[in-house]
Amino acid sequence: MHKVPEMVPLLVVRGAADAIDFYEHALGAEVLARYQHGPEGYIGHADLAAAGVSFSLTEEARAWGNDAPPSLGGSPVVLQLLLDDVAAVVASMQRAGATVVFPPQQLLGERMARVRDPFGHVWLLRQQIEALSIAEIQRQRDELYARFAASAKPAVTAAAAPSNNISIVRDTSAAQQAQNGAAEPPASTTAGARRAGRVYLVIGPVGAGKSTFACKLADEQAALRLTLDDWMAVLFRPDRPDDGVMAWYRERTARCVEQIWAVAREALERGIDAVLEVGLLQRGEREQMYQRVRDADLDMVVYVLDAARDVRRARVEQRNRVQGATFAMVVPPAIFEYASDLWAAPDASECEGRDMRFIRTDRP
Repeated sequence: MHKVPEMVPLLVVRGAADAIDFYEHALGAEVLARYQHGPEGYIGHADLAAAGVSFSLTEEARAWGNDAPPSLGGSPVVLQLLLDDVAAVVASMQRAGATVVFPPQQLLGERMARVRDPFGHVWLLRQQIEALSIAEIQRQRDELYARFAASAKPAVTAAAAPSNNISIVRDTSAAQQAQNGAAEPPASTTAGARRAGRVYLVIGPVGAGKSTFACKLADEQAALRLTLDDWMAVLFRPDRPDDGVMAWYRERTARCVEQIWAVAREALERGIDAVLEVGLLQRGEREQMYQRVRDADLDMVVYVLDAARDVRRARVEQRNRVQGATFAMVVPPAIFEYASDLWAAPDASECEGRDMRFIRTDRP
């Protein structure tokens, strides 16, 4: 049977099952085929369709040349998707855990937005507002490039400054800004401007002592402390269902992290340091946070706390009983074991180029 030739993107991801779930919820994708292997359910290939187009995905296998964006430090490919309602899809992707690179805005006869999904792939979402000729689009692009070129200023680097006063300024070319769809050039940063705050990211498995450590660190640095468990407990704990808890939890966690970052970003821009304790058990989740910090040109220190599983289990059981100063919610034994199994400590490749500080809390 003759088939019309077509090019179908094959997305390489870490955590293919989670990626399929994300695309189903965020884009309304339909799974056309899914091929799993072995007792661990390794997904070698899956075919999906969304918004009238097809794409495939596969689990990362670097020996085959299948490299996921986190392994490459980002993705060189931007996936363009033509839609009827960009704003609705951006909101849907955000709820499912994606990061908005730039929000919907009108440009070149279209409403555009750029979103990075939790697996590192970047989507340029486009919605036609008016039909323009190629000549008219060229004219508007020329005007846009000229405006950026006239207003662009060189980056300023503070040489030999103390580490906590370094101001990192990214020199974004006019061409890149126009490609990103920015309506106005970003404000320039100078050496004399107030320094941005520093991000202190505290990660580790449940019961490792993150909350106690984060409280002490926030006091020492006079920093704003933002903890996922506190937000979840206050906003959602009374509504927790009896069934389907994990799906319910994942969705609300994504929403909380999005809002926590918005609050942190506002404080950081005012020069206030932020201590973030927001879960991030898996590398893919952490890469998303690293990207947020990188996009904001902020300084970051990552503290990785850990302790033996039996020590952590005993701590959690005691915390459930005592409900002391750092208590936010009861962690049932099954959830403790599940979360402990999910924890993936940073490896050498994740640490490369980052200030990562490992602390054992079960030793003197």
